[in-house]
Amino acid sequence: MKNKLFNKVLNSGKLKTIESLFDAKFKQSESSFSLNIKHVKSKTEINLELFPDSVNSILVSVYTSNCHLQLQNCDNIIASKMLEEILFLSKCGKLLSGLIISKHGDCSLYSNIKISSLKQDFTNLNSEKLISAVALSVAETLY
Repeated sequence: MKNKLFNKVLNSGKLKTIESLFDAKFKQSESSFSLNIKHVKSKTEINLELFPDSVNSILVSVYTSNCHLQLQNCDNIIASKMLEEILFLSKCGKLLSGLIISKHGDCSLYSNIKISSLKQDFTNLNSEKLISAVALSVAETLY
């Protein structure tokens, strides 16, 4: 039986990949999947919630002890075992936003980054734009 919360972005394979990376299990509610990510060394805790939004996107919410981050219209999820992080992506025209959650208990949000900056020589970017371009560069071939 197909889960009514699955769509083109989110499926059982993606959930299992995320669970494996964070060594935790999703809890399913009527409208979402939630995962509590704990990192003992840094004493951090992140609550991740994924809400299927439409056939082609999900809404991603991240709650920590001191912030709430939200990425709407997420159309792609990339898991990196090497970097030990999950990257949630949202493309709007020529702009890309990314929400990154690390196994080590930190998260970052980069929004409205010109996709063209991911494809150019990074030495031409100022330090602030370089950070976001490097962080989202793993998505370069997708867009």
